[in-house]
Amino acid sequence: MLFGVSAVSKELNFRQNTMCQKCGKYSSVSVYMMYSTFSIFAPLFKWGKKYYAVSDCCDMVFSISPEAGQAIERGEETQLWKQDMQIVGRASHCQKCGFPLTPGQQTCPKCHTKL
Repeated sequence: MLFGVSAVSKELNFRQNTMCQKCGKYSSVSVYMMYSTFSIFAPLFKWGKKYYAVSDCCDMVFSISPEAGQAIERGEETQLWKQDMQIVGRASHCQKCGFPLTPGQQTCPKCHTKL
């Protein structure tokens, strides 16, 4: 893309075993950062960072607090607690690349396929 605005999703290097708030199973969660960028040949501006955890057991998506998400992004030793995570809804997956999607997304942030 030469220029424009796009949504980006990046999996952060974080996994935590925990009890799922939705289904009650012992499972793990992966954390993703989503944000928008404005690019002219290369990304120039980032804004609207949001952090999500996706459970492996039932594909439930949880929004996580900005403080916890920023600590994970910086690579700090972090523990996600129940009060840090709010249920957003069940994740779907991109039909093309399999990337987990948060409810309401209209384009896959990884492969940019329209959903």
